[in-house]
Amino acid sequence: MARATVPPVATLAKPDLDKFLQESAIVAILATVDRYGRPYQVPVWYEWDGTHLWIVSKPRADYVLNIRRNSKVSVCVATQSLPYVRVLIQGRATLIDTDEDWWPMGFRMAERYLGKHEGDAYIEKTKHWKRVYIRVTPTTLKSWDGGATGHAWGRKYIQKTA
Repeated sequence: MARATVPPVATLAKPDLDKFLQESAIVAILATVDRYGRPYQVPVWYEWDGTHLWIVSKPRADYVLNIRRNSKVSVCVATQSLPYVRVLIQGRATLIDTDEDWWPMGFRMAERYLGKHEGDAYIEKTKHWKRVYIRVTPTTLKSWDGGATGHAWGRKYIQKTA
């Protein structure tokens, strides 16, 4: 019996993936596991360095406490209008204590999400608050290019493979 061929999942090429994650001002959704074993999702600002996804957080945020118990996380970054581009990262989060060394990343994120003037003002108001880095190391990274490469990839969701 001939084996059905399943087209590969449409993915962004690495340069396109990096550009999308580094230049878009899309708020990501971080998913952790709460103390009861339930999914816990929260919108977060992030920075992508080409290998890891970084989040700057307050150390007592619920999602930080969740990561202390269980480092498995998922992050979704997706456009809300056409063309729909999506990136799903599953991986492990590492918490890294920080002092004032978070400021450069904080200013970059705030500028990206709020603009230079409002971003600087936001960070200046809270820059002396304690922060922690969350470094997400992907174990799985999937992306979808909004259908730019066609829709043949969708067959795998309706056709049984042998």
